[in-house]
Parts: sequence; structure tokens; C-alpha cells
Amino acid sequence: MTTLYDYQLAMLHAMCTTAPARVADLLDRIGATHADSAAAGKRWRSADVMSSFGSLAGYVTAWGATASEDSHPDGAHVARYARWDLSFWPDFQIELMEVPRGPRQVFRRLLRRPGAPQPKLDSVADLTPWSCTQDEFEACGLGPFDLFDGFGDSRVILDFEVVDAESRRKRRYSARFERGLLQSVEPVLVQLRKQNRAAVADEASIDDLILTRQTYLAVKRIKAEIEGSGSDAITEYQQRYGRLARERPNDFVAQYESDP
Repeated sequence: MTTLYDYQLAMLHAMCTTAPARVADLLDRIGATHADSAAAGKRWRSADVMSSFGSLAGYVTAWGATASEDSHPDGAHVARYARWDLSFWPDFQIELMEVPRGPRQVFRRLLRRPGAPQPKLDSVADLTPWSCTQDEFEACGLGPFDLFDGFGDSRVILDFEVVDAESRRKRRYSARFERGLLQSVEPVLVQLRKQNRAAVADEASIDDLILTRQTYLAVKRIKAEIEGSGSDAITEYQQRYGRLARERPNDFVAQYESDP
């Protein structure tokens, strides 16, 4: 089993490619290295695969006393909740929900710690790395979010449109989250042309899946190909997306900015 400190180091390893400057600063403050975070990530994946954390009791044994606990009815079952403070991110907590049904019983979610200052999320300029959780972002009113891509509870990408303050025209942005924490918000500079989706997914190449924006299927195939984690697969997906944009520019068009 891995400790809560280990889990936070594993979170940092997953963020090395999405918020590298923030990760480097935090590692320096806690006296750890990228190698330490990579090792912690490997330990966490091994524990997760081996189901070392199949219940809240297993987490309490490994992580220590909770900051708070609660329970609520969930149909014919009772869902139990537990939260732990995160020393790496003092404004946030990790919440676990245990539901005694199905093959997977424990679900993780990142939440703001009670009493912590609430973020101001009125514009794209407010969306700085690590400023908010995915739940806070989705509730901030900057949507609607017309594209949702993700892989499990690790890396999530939300595309959205807002009116640009200078041009007064709508512009599309991409918000990236890792373990429920905002990593970056960047303007979408290119948009794939509409492609024919008639091809059977099992017969289509990974490049064709990327070009037709069948992101989940593409990431799933890449994960099997590289035999890595979901986070590693999405990093590889982003690299292949960039390569296709360079090598096949005719399959891309400039991002369309519509009137509000």
C-alpha cells in the first residue's frame, strides 16, 4: 500500500506534462525530485491494479485518520464518504465514496477544503493552473461545454466557448484537468475537418480515429499499444495529434470564431 504522501507524489508525476512549472516549484519546496514522483506513480499504479485499496478501511490503514466522514442513502445501499487534507495543496481535499455494490466500490474526487477561499472564475484570465477543481469549473458559468474527452478519473479535457473581451466574438478554448485539478486553459487554434465516421472503429487506424475526433477510442487503442497508464496514453495521443497537424495540414482548418 502507498501513503497519502505517496499518492500526492503520484499526482505530481501525472502533472509533469500538463503543468511542468508548477510541478517543478512544488517538488523543490517539498525536497523531492521528478524521479521520486515517477517512483510514487509506479507504486500507486501497482497498488491500484492489485486492488490494495478496495475499501475505505484500506485507505484509512494506509493514509491515516480522515479529516471528516459522512454517509448518505444510495438507493438500497448506504454510501460512505471520507475526506483527507492534502499537504501539497492545502486548499483541497481528496474525497472517497464507498458504495457496497458492483466490482468497483471506491470512487475518488478532488474537492475544495471547507473554509478555503473560493476561486474567482469570471473569465478565461481567472483560469490559472491549479486554481480550481473540475466541479468548480463546470459550475462557473463559462460553458456550455460541447466536447468532453477523458480517460477514467485521471485526465479530462473540456472544450468550451466564451466571448473574447477584445474582439467580442466567441472563441474556443480547451481546459485540461488531471485528477480533478485544472492544469491549463489554451485557445484552440485548429479544428479538425469533418471526416467520415463510417469506418468500423476496430478496422480504423489510430490516426484515423484521431482525425475523426473519436478520442476515447483512440486513447483506448494507444493505451493497449504502449501498455501504459491512461495518463500516458493521453500524453501520447496529444503528441500524435500535433504530428498529424504538422504532417497533414489539409485535414485541419483554422478555428472558426462565430459572432456571440
